Amino acid sequence: MKSAQKQTLSWNRYTVPALPIHVIFKRVCLCIAGLACIATNALAEGVDVDSLKMNWGAMLGGAVATIAIHEMGHFVVAGIEDADAHFDGLTVKYRDYDGTDRQNLRLSSAGYQAQWLASEYAFKQLDQPGLSQGQVAWNTGLILGHIGITAAYLTFLRDHEDGDVSGISEATGLSTAEVLALLSIPAVLDSWRLFGRNSPKWAGWASKGSKVVGITAIWTF
Repeated sequence: MKSAQKQTLSWNRYTVPALPIHVIFKRVCLCIAGLACIATNALAEGVDVDSLKMNWGAMLGGAVATIAIHEMGHFVVAGIEDADAHFDGLTVKYRDYDGTDRQNLRLSSAGYQAQWLASEYAFKQLDQPGLSQGQVAWNTGLILGHIGITAAYLTFLRDHEDGDVSGISEATGLSTAEVLALLSIPAVLDSWRLFGRNSPKWAGWASKGSKVVGITAIWTF
């Protein structure tokens, strides 16, 4: 959901056109809605499924908040890298920015970094005793938003020319498939943590470790 100075991604020798903004937004929402249906029927340890169903509005609000956090991550890093960020529809773009590969990597991955941090905040909150049903639903939604955005990039946004994955690929020289494989690791682990019954503690530590390694690699690239 960002755009750096390079706007065309070649994949298998053809150019993938940009999707209209309203189509992107609709499909991301569908991904999150699908995950919400899974969440409300999952037997996740410590989560009251009935309360999630009763507080679906709060859960949706948390998911939408993650989308906003993702986009704001681009603006925060743009400020650090002295890039002129602006919204073009729902996409964050950078005016006349000619950065290095290191800078472009930081800008392209900023949304993912932000949602990783938000998801860990949400997991920490869910571990706290005495949360209201609304708070549980909201924090569950934050995590669903993170997983949903990743799911969107694994499917219909994987080759999008204005997408984060294309920017990361161009900055690092990794293929789209390699970038997606790396980005999917914390999302898969977090799905297990959220949906899995009696998921082991090491899954949480592995997810946190993958995010720490990812952010460290980005800022030391």
